[in-house]
Amino acid sequence: MMEKTFNTYERLGTVRTYQLGSMLKAMRPDINIEQTELEAIAGEFDTNRQGKFDLDTFNNIAVRFLVKQARRESDSFIHKHEIYLSDFAEK
Repeated sequence: MMEKTFNTYERLGTVRTYQLGSMLKAMRPDINIEQTELEAIAGEFDTNRQGKFDLDTFNNIAVRFLVKQARRESDSFIHKHEIYLSDFAEK
């Protein structure tokens, strides 16, 4: 999935920073992306400040966002397994 998305957007074997958000949305339309966070993570991987990413680097960036989204989704269901005193009827 990531390679297919990369190949759709790539030019000369790289993608640009401004394309990353669109690429992540193409893979997972419901993903929550904060632009400042995306820029910060892209900056971590763009050590030479060219604003270009190859497939391996794109995969690393995408995995960070996809894992974070998966954690958010699993965390949103955790509260359903908690039991409260108010769940029991008074006698």
